[in-house]
Amino acid sequence: MLPSGSRVFIDANIFIYHFTRSPLTGACTAFLQRVEIGDIEGITSVVTLAEVAHRLMILEAIQTHGLHPHAAVRKLKENPALVQQLSQYKIATGMVSSFNVLIEAVTVTHLRSAQEFSRTSGLLTNDSLTAAAMQSLTLTDLASNDPDFSVLPALTIWQPQP
Repeated sequence: MLPSGSRVFIDANIFIYHFTRSPLTGACTAFLQRVEIGDIEGITSVVTLAEVAHRLMILEAIQTHGLHPHAAVRKLKENPALVQQLSQYKIATGMVSSFNVLIEAVTVTHLRSAQEFSRTSGLLTNDSLTAAAMQSLTLTDLASNDPDFSVLPALTIWQPQP
């Protein structure tokens, strides 16, 4: 368990598990409650919230419109009116700031650092942007269920447990 008083970057999957039904929902909700009451300081980025919004939008479209998961993005691109009918993903991502989570901007400097992380570690763009944001904030604790971050030995990854 993450010690009280810790500063931790919160990855997209923590929010997604909180907002959806998953074996990890309870653990992620409890974690976010610790952030909300100030037991730990939770920080995320605008890029992470965009990733959360995108994933929740796709999940909402699958549930609302009965889309097949593998075809959902293509169907939404082909039918913008379907996107216009979605709203739950916006409500969910709008709630993040009410959890007492600090939301950091991402700059072109972060992008340059992220590209270096990609080159040296093989991380994809969004994960590299997370690493770059964490580096600029001098954070080493990451709440995530993404094993890709294990290539960064300087990070301590806190995974939710069911």
